[in-house]
Amino acid sequence: MLAVTHRQRHCQAGVTLLELAIVLTIVGVLAALAVPSIIDRWQRETVELLAQRLMSTVSLAQATAQRRHVQTQLGPRENASWATGWALTELPLAAPDGAPSSNGRKLTAVALPTMPAVSLTTNLGRGTLSYEAVGYSRMSDVNGATLTLTCGRHRRNVVINAAGRPRICDPATSRGRCTDTADDDP
Repeated sequence: MLAVTHRQRHCQAGVTLLELAIVLTIVGVLAALAVPSIIDRWQRETVELLAQRLMSTVSLAQATAQRRHVQTQLGPRENASWATGWALTELPLAAPDGAPSSNGRKLTAVALPTMPAVSLTTNLGRGTLSYEAVGYSRMSDVNGATLTLTCGRHRRNVVINAAGRPRICDPATSRGRCTDTADDDP
């Protein structure tokens, strides 16, 4: 009698080494192509975030001066250069003889990140931006001030007009309206 034998088929489970190498190569190439755009986006978002924080700090300086009837001062962090960041200080009322009674109370300080590298430049030099108790700015330049944040190819200007109002400006899209002498109201 003929014996019927059943051949059992074994299903292959898993992948071969060649298939794994091909998939890893494709994933590596795609990741390498994506890295420049990821870094570019990171730099752009960092500059935008810091510009918003700087504008908020300037607005806080003006609002604090108005509401508390004190003088506020925005300047380089820890009396270094603007490249290290910025600090907002509430200055004390002057003593009866006209001299300040102390150094003042620091309201906020922001350090610039080291990664990605961000630079902050200003036309104030090492100077500061101050607001009087009524909320008006005290600047030696009657045209205003410009603080520029740069990271990679991305740049944002925080432009402060002579009255002390800040605005954010993108030099790449503003068509020459990104300076402190430009008209603030479009």
